[in-house]
Amino acid sequence: MHMTVPSLEVSEAFKRWLGSRGFIYQLFTDFFGRKPTLSLIAQWGRNRQIGAAAEMSEGGRELKRYLCGQKPEDLLQVCEAEAAEYDRLMRDETVAGFKPREAALLGEAEEFCNVLSDVYASAGIVFKKCGDEADDHIAIELEFMAVQHERMLFNSFSAKSAMELLDIQEQFLREHLLLWIPEFCERLEAATNSPLYLGLSRMLKEFLPYDLHMLQSWRASLESAPAVIQHRPSVVVV
Repeated sequence: MHMTVPSLEVSEAFKRWLGSRGFIYQLFTDFFGRKPTLSLIAQWGRNRQIGAAAEMSEGGRELKRYLCGQKPEDLLQVCEAEAAEYDRLMRDETVAGFKPREAALLGEAEEFCNVLSDVYASAGIVFKKCGDEADDHIAIELEFMAVQHERMLFNSFSAKSAMELLDIQEQFLREHLLLWIPEFCERLEAATNSPLYLGLSRMLKEFLPYDLHMLQSWRASLESAPAVIQHRPSVVVV
């Protein structure tokens, strides 16, 4: 897959991050947003990109070992167990003690979802939801980041719009994801013994602050070379 980024010298660290972050956000969206199916677990277990993503965190390496290490004859049993655990963790709040929603973790009123709805609308994003997910559901918030990442890499943009996309992502990490997801992960890890959800939780907890750091570093790189940023990107990351 080829991805275009603003025209400047790109370090190996930036290449690895840019090449993996959209994949990582999609992985989180898939597993936190719906019950694991046989095809979902098999799909991610076969995906070669999971190796590069896994190297970014210990949680990622745990998740890779679990998803890629399953024997074909065991997949159905694994899938059934993880699907049951998804229902217990994400839908039965009396068992897990929490909901996978920002308002619930921060003690906000239900009207808080209107804030997220406005954020999405101002970015020109409308989600086609599979069920009754609220706008502050963990999967919706993580999918928002996945969409913004795709826009940043695949659209032609000026220096101004590049910075606007960075602003949106940095602000969303600081004002939403990093405010409540670390606590969500702590509660999730206390509530489960599932290798899948423990790996996802640890990977997510490690990845979000790293992603913010890399966004800020990417911004600094763009700002230090304003003369070479044109209206169309010219560096290709493979």
